[in-house]
Amino acid sequence: MKKKQAILTSAIILIIIGLISLVILGSKNKKVDTEVVQKPAESLSSVSSSSLNTEVPIFFYGNTCPHCADVEEWMKENKIEEKIGLVKKEVYDNRANSLELVKVAESCGLSTNSIGVPFLYTPEGKCLIGTPDIVGYLSDKAGLSGNAESIGTEKFEQ
Repeated sequence: MKKKQAILTSAIILIIIGLISLVILGSKNKKVDTEVVQKPAESLSSVSSSSLNTEVPIFFYGNTCPHCADVEEWMKENKIEEKIGLVKKEVYDNRANSLELVKVAESCGLSTNSIGVPFLYTPEGKCLIGTPDIVGYLSDKAGLSGNAESIGTEKFEQ
């Protein structure tokens, strides 16, 4: 009888030790998660303000965004990069570019809820969202104003 009681007591002690170990390991993982959540906020403040002072437009796009692909195809067909210069920054897979987009959008007074791609930040400090506005702006800058109106609007409306 004492043997059974000793085995039962040992089993309970082992279970308690195991549970305490799980709690300790679980709390360590939560601290890591908290640090990961805090790092992007630190990264956002470290995005340089040089992106806000640009001499050429910055085109923010997503690699799987169909509207972005339409704008990129139009830019290629009209040789926009050759005519006016342009910086292209992919934001879906590039965290630094994504953080830069947030900072640029905030400089235009946009909330993070209204940021989307395609997005163009102009040297004049304007933020343009959507294919029609971006194509219109780039057409004007590249001297294609007459050509911009001949583009099929059904393809470039969001």
